[in-house]
This record gives sequence, structure tokens and C-alpha cells, in this order.
Amino acid sequence: MLPSAEDLIWARQRRAAVRAAGGVLDLVLPLRAGGSGPPLFCMFPVMGLSWCYLGLVPHIGAEHPVFGVQSRGLRRPEPLPASMAEMARDAADQVRSVQAAGPYHLLGWSLGGNLAFAVAQELERRGHEVGLLAIMDASPAVADDMSADDAGAWLLYNFILAEFGYEPALTADEPDPAGRLLALVRRRPGLGLDEWPDRRVLALLRVTRNNVAVTRAHRPGRVHGPLLFFSAARTAPGLAEKLAGWRPFAAGPVDAVELDCRHQHLVLPGPASRIGASLTGRLAGPAAPAAAARPPNIAASANLSTSAIVS
Repeated sequence: MLPSAEDLIWARQRRAAVRAAGGVLDLVLPLRAGGSGPPLFCMFPVMGLSWCYLGLVPHIGAEHPVFGVQSRGLRRPEPLPASMAEMARDAADQVRSVQAAGPYHLLGWSLGGNLAFAVAQELERRGHEVGLLAIMDASPAVADDMSADDAGAWLLYNFILAEFGYEPALTADEPDPAGRLLALVRRRPGLGLDEWPDRRVLALLRVTRNNVAVTRAHRPGRVHGPLLFFSAARTAPGLAEKLAGWRPFAAGPVDAVELDCRHQHLVLPGPASRIGASLTGRLAGPAAPAAAARPPNIAASANLSTSAIVS
């Protein structure tokens, strides 16, 4: 099947995001620093990187700082979290290293939505207010075809290749999927991963598989703050079924915005403009003013360039 126009735009946008992020793997990534409004914290999806949110940043009110929370184990070798609860505790610590007091505003796309929900639960457990929990087309249960087992590793590795703009050429009968991925990356320079040493690419594979494993094993608790759900209408199931999956865990109000796109295209300019407008309206809502965001003590304190991502 030939790629659609949206697929081609998304491929260009992914490559632009990789260039704009510059390979920054800090645990807190300032996607846009500065601004007097409440900050928004974006939780990493399955690969552990928050670069994907760069396409969304220009559509969020400029008064709001935007930070990405990224996975451990990418910047340097270290133990990975053994559970979603452990991952959420660490991510909540990273959020509070930037913003000392609530209300906190969280966003997560795909598996990042599962993490955002768990972080909201953790912050509430600590006695903090969650002003907004926004979930972009995530489900409480991980799809059956997304597995961290060795037999399903090739599918995850194909996902990584596609996210960086490579051809997802692995098949189920590949005897050494990690080795095959490395060979494909080295064969085509200029897409980002070719600049990573083998150990870092392998760390990306390890982090991705661990994120899937801890999410599959997790069952959400209860969150009491407002939930805003963004649904990709062209990706099954329908909106009613998606919301039904979350309602048992959401004690507060649940609102939804349906977007005429596929799951993987949610941060293309059209859907992103609607998502950004909805987020901006909620961030500027009646919730109590948040404490000022402190610049994280990391090297990448300047804004990342997003001009090329939305062209």
C-alpha cells in the first residue's frame, strides 16, 4: 500500500523533530522554556523520548512553558523501573523538580497517556492538585499485538525504525532483530539514529521493551482531577468505547475532543491546532495559579526550534 499524504507529512515532521531535538536525552526536556502561565508536562510515549511533542508546542499558548519528561536508561546505563508505579514516582519527582507546587497539568500520547494517568495518581497520592490530565488516544490496556516478548520484538523495532524515518523492514522470522535494526540504521545516514553508538541504540530498544512490559502489567488506580481525552476518529475503537475504558478510573469530570485523523497523525498541524487550542483553554481556566516553573538544571535550557516542524 502506498503511503498517504498524511503519512508523508508525518515522516517529514518526524525527521524535523529528530533534528530539532538534537539528540537531547535529559530526563526533563524544555520543549519551550519561559512564559508566565502554568506549565504543561508531556510524558514520554513508548520509546521514552518526548521529541514527538515538538509539533504540538507551536499550537499551545506562548505564555505556557512546555516540558517533556523522558525515560531513564537512554542518556546513561542505569536500572530501569520494574513497574508503572515506580516509573510514575520518578516522573512525578521530575515534574516537581521544575514546578514545586500544583496544580499540575499533564499530557500523554499513546503509552505516554498511561504514564500521565499514573503520574496524576501519584501526585494526588502526595496531596497535590492535578489541574488537568490530558490523554491523547491512549487505552488503559495495551494492545495484544504490542508485546515486550522476544517473539514480538521485531514489531517494536519496526516501530522505532518508522519513528526515526527508516523503512520498517524487519519480519517475524528475523533471527537477530536487534542486529538487523543496527544494520539498517548504519546503511542509511542522516536520519538521527546513525549518529548514535550501538550501545545507545540498544539502550533505546531496551527502554522501549521495558516501557511496554510495565504498561502491560499495570492496572490504573483512581484519579480525581479533570480528564480531557483526545480521540483519533480513524483509529478503532470508537470514541464511546475508548472513554468507557477510562471511566472506571476517573472520579472527576471527563471531556473528549474527537479528531478526524489516525492515531499516529495526532500532532500533524491540523489535529495539533485543535489539541493546542483545547489545552490552552484548559490551562487558562479557573484553576488556582500554579507556582512558577523553575528552569531545570540541565544543559538544554534554551527553547528547541520548532519552526521546521510545522511547515
